[in-house]
Amino acid sequence: MDKPEIATLRMRLRAADTTYASTTIPAATYMGLMSDAGALLNLQRGETAGLVARWENVDFRSVCDVGDFIEVRCEMLKVGNRSRRMRASVHVLVRTTLEEGKTSKGEYLSTPELVAQGELVIVAPRQDFAEDS
Repeated sequence: MDKPEIATLRMRLRAADTTYASTTIPAATYMGLMSDAGALLNLQRGETAGLVARWENVDFRSVCDVGDFIEVRCEMLKVGNRSRRMRASVHVLVRTTLEEGKTSKGEYLSTPELVAQGELVIVAPRQDFAEDS
């Protein structure tokens, strides 16, 4: 069986995902979620989750708010001996509006909107690599 080349996470953003006084989700949250998707991809492939060694070409195009539904995608680009180069992105699927004392309303986006993207390199620590041999 071939190893997976793509991993996908879908979630609703919560108040715990922001550090701002407003409902805006900070860029650091997107970076963490893209890292998680990279770790998931490695685990789906039967490998160690690894550690992020480098980010390249990171671009933030939009913002999300608490209550929005997002999809985080990670695609394998290159497999080395201990390193894995991947492309990750965050897309908003549903934009919600929150009103005090009411349940949220949402707009399902027929075309998901790109929020953030970048390339990351995840490496297997030497001790993990030695155990696989």
